[in-house]
Amino acid sequence: MLERLKRCFLLAMLRRQTPDALRSRAQGGLGAVLASAARRSRAYATLLGEAGVAPADLSAPEAILRAPILEKENTFQRFSIDELLGRDVRRDQLASVLTSSGYGSISFGFGLSDRAEQAMTPGAIDLGLQHAFGVDDRRTLLINTLPMGVVFESRAACVSNVSVREDMAFAILRQAGPLFEQIILVVDPLFGKRFLDYAEERGYDLAAQRINMVIGEETFQEPYRDYLHQRLGIEEGQAGAPLLGSSMGVGELGLNLFFETPETIAYRRARHVRDPWNRQPVVFCYNPLRSWVEVHEPDEQGVGDLLVTMMDKRSTIPLPRYRTGDRVKLLEASDLEGLAPAVQEGMRSLPFPVLLMYGRDRDQLAPHWHVDDFKSLQYRDPSLARQLSGAFRVGARDGAPVWHVQAARDASVACSDIEGRLAGLVAQRCEALDAAPLAQLRVYEYERFPYGMGLDYERKFRYGGTLVD
Repeated sequence: MLERLKRCFLLAMLRRQTPDALRSRAQGGLGAVLASAARRSRAYATLLGEAGVAPADLSAPEAILRAPILEKENTFQRFSIDELLGRDVRRDQLASVLTSSGYGSISFGFGLSDRAEQAMTPGAIDLGLQHAFGVDDRRTLLINTLPMGVVFESRAACVSNVSVREDMAFAILRQAGPLFEQIILVVDPLFGKRFLDYAEERGYDLAAQRINMVIGEETFQEPYRDYLHQRLGIEEGQAGAPLLGSSMGVGELGLNLFFETPETIAYRRARHVRDPWNRQPVVFCYNPLRSWVEVHEPDEQGVGDLLVTMMDKRSTIPLPRYRTGDRVKLLEASDLEGLAPAVQEGMRSLPFPVLLMYGRDRDQLAPHWHVDDFKSLQYRDPSLARQLSGAFRVGARDGAPVWHVQAARDASVACSDIEGRLAGLVAQRCEALDAAPLAQLRVYEYERFPYGMGLDYERKFRYGGTLVD
């Protein structure tokens, strides 16, 4: 009961905040966070010295902006773990290790937590769950299917950490689900599709229970959310409907650093309706009291590299100004223009700052063609999406995109027919955007797909890379 009251109080306090007030309060403590990192971490003190920044000068804003930008190459690939750890971290108190996906380089970064941090984790998770799903008001079962050892602890919800086992997750949903008033499925987009296919194959009525979803690990476009709505029997705009929202963490920094809300989802969907063929940025809130955000070297549109500084002065591995590899911009008033007044008012009511996330430059293949555009095309037609696994490989030949697609395990339509239907969607998009046509589109039977028989969902699927002839 005490923890519920504490959550109620904290959320009430947050609702009275404004984005500017939160940013101002966080900015006031930023110098102390960097100074603490310099004092506690030999690796960070070395990097500061190489950048010509004295720890004593970190309270000055211009010195903070000169502080080095960190990434895997100049931290985990350069320094030993002993050099990266805070000097005051007791080795006998280390409690958990979480790796990055290893998707962006040949090496892994990782986050370490000591027992004091680990003891605080359930409270932080429960605060987020109450904010998004009202777990204090509904008996809740959370089924976590994220890969790579990501686990959840909660004192407000019943948790099952099954990783990428659709059979186990389905058994828990079917047999234990009726004990609860709502379900929260934590998935990545590919496994989320596999799980829904698996349930459908067994004749299970997913609409019979209140099923929310937290979607992480990779980005998706709004046709994917449309697909989930249809499969879960959720009517668009339905009052009090389950939430199908995205969350983003960074293995080296923490979970759920960025999150969608009903307001940001409505805003993104309104942008999609207005411009249905162009990919839309993911619209995330964040709490600057937990994670300070910078947009480094923005272009004319305000889009730059995302830098994150965790505001906890006790971070086990201090990593100020850590570059995640994502391209982002901060929401501006002009970004709301032309949308319905209710959508604009919803965004202005948010107590948190808002970030528009555009993904990674390396996923841009050609003008008007980004990896996320191909993700979107797969779900434009829900009946067609059911014939696909969700996995594909894209690349370029002579500057034109090539798209190789994997059919579903139990596809009931010939690959040539799937190919024709996808080609029709591609043609519509090319006409709408005056985009260059694809150099090749090919659909493979599930077993013959040459890129993903490692599609075991244990790690992020690599959509871009070397193509076969």
